Amino acid sequence: MELFSILGIAFTGMSTWQAVLYILCGLGIFLYGIGLMGASLKVLAGSRIKNIIEKFTDNPFKGLIVGFIVTMLTQSSSGTSALAVSLVAAGLMTFKQSLGVLLGANIGGTVLPLIIALSSKLKVMPIIAVVLVFIGATIVFFSKKKKMHQIGSIILGFGFIFFGNTLIDMSFKTIVEGTYKETIENIFESISGVPVLGVLVGLVFTLIVQSSSCTISIVQGIYSSGTIALKGGLAIMLGANIGTTITALIASLGSNKTAKKVAVANILFKFIGVLVFGVILWIPFKHLVMWFNDSVLGWEGTNNELIISFAHLGFNIVNSTVFLFLLSPITFICNKIIKGDDESDLEKSLSDYTLIKRSPGLAIEFVKKAVDEMGNVTKEYFKLTYDYSFENIPGTPDKAAEYEHQINGLDTRIHDYLIKLTQSDLRSNQTDIVSKYLDTIKDLERVGDHCTNIVDFFNQRYEAHLYLSEEGTQDLKKMFDTLERMVVNSIDAISTWDKDKARLVCADEETVDDMEEHYRKRHILRLNKGICSVSNLDYYVDILSNLERVGDHTNNIAENVINDKYCEGEEYDH
Repeated sequence: MELFSILGIAFTGMSTWQAVLYILCGLGIFLYGIGLMGASLKVLAGSRIKNIIEKFTDNPFKGLIVGFIVTMLTQSSSGTSALAVSLVAAGLMTFKQSLGVLLGANIGGTVLPLIIALSSKLKVMPIIAVVLVFIGATIVFFSKKKKMHQIGSIILGFGFIFFGNTLIDMSFKTIVEGTYKETIENIFESISGVPVLGVLVGLVFTLIVQSSSCTISIVQGIYSSGTIALKGGLAIMLGANIGTTITALIASLGSNKTAKKVAVANILFKFIGVLVFGVILWIPFKHLVMWFNDSVLGWEGTNNELIISFAHLGFNIVNSTVFLFLLSPITFICNKIIKGDDESDLEKSLSDYTLIKRSPGLAIEFVKKAVDEMGNVTKEYFKLTYDYSFENIPGTPDKAAEYEHQINGLDTRIHDYLIKLTQSDLRSNQTDIVSKYLDTIKDLERVGDHCTNIVDFFNQRYEAHLYLSEEGTQDLKKMFDTLERMVVNSIDAISTWDKDKARLVCADEETVDDMEEHYRKRHILRLNKGICSVSNLDYYVDILSNLERVGDHTNNIAENVINDKYCEGEEYDH
């Protein structure tokens, strides 16, 4: 309290409306902190998180552990659930694998409220908040390295979470002690008396803020003030667990049927668990929590906010553990709700290796279709990147993420299929084709990565209101035009083995190299003349570099078409 007085925030003598404004302010800071911390963690370790989820979820128990760890790192169970939906939609994870991840995410989402409650109980939250904000802001402001900048943003986001929660907690206590004390007590008494009402309150509020951690942290503060009874706080906590499923549901909209099943399963896990705990086991659950508070923790007669966190943790551990053994019935229900095949014919066929044993030649013809599909997706992704580079088109980053997931999914499945082909009895020319396809999908995947980098660069520029100069725009358009031609010609060349188109690509590759060097120097001259502003979010040189690398990878594809024999390790393999 004294610390906030030093900062100019006086809670004593504050009017009710001032307190309400502080609560809204605290809520905004809290949510911004969660968003900043989660976004920075994704940038810092996003690809590693995806790789962990993709590679270590071959059984539900491992999936539960991975879901817990990922949510611990990102502090967002809804974010982990949405990521699981995206990976399933991209074919990088099966529906069965995703279920374990969802259960683990539910447990991992209980950690942040527990940390907040513990720091509040020890009365160190205001100090931690200010210290973290200071450290994080200092790193962000003074660090020039991107990695350190993201680390600073994570610390700053964590500090904002504590700062916002402190504002909410102290402001609410001011309201409780003010003019509307009796009215507020009557409202929360009604919630405590009708648990269903508490569940609805928790559900609706979490739907609005899209953060169960925020809801539960607020409930902890309300409970510690003595305004609401324990059973009311538990009811709101249970409702928040259902409300947090909205993010995964939104992420599944527009995705394939399997992704929708993941969202449905996530809702079922929470809804059934709340139904069991809130109706069938309500009385024993409430008494068990009270016994744990009084006998185990030794806080008899006190409203300790930690008990809400422990109840939240206990609910999710029990719920996730039970459902870990009930995945078959959940899968059956999901299939009844969302009917239809989980995967396309192409995806199913890439997982079926029987054709390789029967006829390697036909298997090569089939895999050609998959490579063509991957090439077409890559062309569409490059066109999306081109358009976004010159116009801030809403929804492009999300669409780009879908393309990236789709390309990565095809890359994984085609690669595995081709490796199986290499183990079969192939003729020399067939071995060459398979080897060239392995190189091609690697290059297509890398083109997709560079597109992702460029979209990310422009997304950050748009957010910072940085736009290209007229001269820079013209240079970039010329380079994009040349590369778009190279992307199309290289993919058409590998599809039809057209050497003429492949030679056009090789000729353009030299032009792109010259463009990258020339335009980079022109940009530096513009900076020296003050035509362009110097900013950490400029990225113009990085954009040119990524475009030049796109040219290298299309040239690799073209060289494989031109050379009749596969030449591993030749100079053209950039």
